[in-house]
Formats: sequence, structure tokens, C-alpha cells
Amino acid sequence: MASSELLEFRSLITAIKTEIELLKEVVLSETEEKEENEILCRFITVVETQVFSTLYNLAIYQLRGWRELINE
Repeated sequence: MASSELLEFRSLITAIKTEIELLKEVVLSETEEKEENEILCRFITVVETQVFSTLYNLAIYQLRGWRELINE
């Protein structure tokens, strides 16, 4: 290998190492991914519960004549 090729190779290796470090910041580890999935599942459960509760309450209000209650 000529010295210019060696310098180019070292430069390329340095650039690759830099990109690897940047990717480490973006790509989640298995533990981080598992933690984020658990958080997401809990959030979805809370939202589904709130939606169900809201729909249930609206149904009860309709059955009890909520329009009359509001107009009073």
C-alpha cells in the first residue's frame, strides 16, 4: 500500500468510527427498546380505559336524558 492509500484508508476508518458513534445514539439497545415498549403499552392501556369510560358515561347520560339535565 502506498502512503496515500494508507492515509485514505485511515481516514475512511475514522469516518466509519464517527458514524458508528452517531448510530449508537440513535439506535436503541434491547433494554431501552423493551422499556419504551412497556411505557407505550401502559399509555395505550390508559388511553383505552379513558375512551371506554367516556363512551360509557355518554351512554349513561343519553339513557338518563342528559339533554334535560343540561337544560335545567
